Amino acid sequence: MYGLISLLSHINRVNLAACRLASIFLCGAIAVIVAAGVFFRYVLNDSLSWAEELSKFCMLWLVFVGAPIALRIGNHIAIEILPGALPERPAALLRTAVMALVIAFLAVLLWKSWGFAANGWTQTAIAIGDISMFWIFVSIPVGSASMLLVAAQLLLEQLLRVFGGTPPADAFTRRYGRELTGQASE
Repeated sequence: MYGLISLLSHINRVNLAACRLASIFLCGAIAVIVAAGVFFRYVLNDSLSWAEELSKFCMLWLVFVGAPIALRIGNHIAIEILPGALPERPAALLRTAVMALVIAFLAVLLWKSWGFAANGWTQTAIAIGDISMFWIFVSIPVGSASMLLVAAQLLLEQLLRVFGGTPPADAFTRRYGRELTGQASE
């Protein structure tokens, strides 16, 4: 199991680094687009027809490339009262069950969102240059697949804790956040 966790850790290091860079770029792009829209509308009195729509699409991509990062470092909304009150192994078992549900949900989301994105080929976003909506909607399956990889690693780490093992250190959480257990990284 250590080998599989290590493999997923290496894959997710690249996956999450790409998500992090995309998130940084998208935050900057949204700031520039919105600022340009405000400047053109209120200073030049000539609004940009594409600014609002493009910023919304960037925000959609930002949500789905940022979600895997939040999942890995444990920043998604969670109710920690019960796991926090349980001993280590039962808490790990509960987190394993929760992560299994997350994986099931993400698998369904990936499957259904791919069909949704494929339907976007026939739709166009005219305000931003007659681009296919596929390129907007594909953010959902891309983010879902990325979160599936992270969730698989988290599931295996929790399973290892259930059986009394200690997961190998994860480079991404060591550098950017805390482990799923809620303990601060060192």
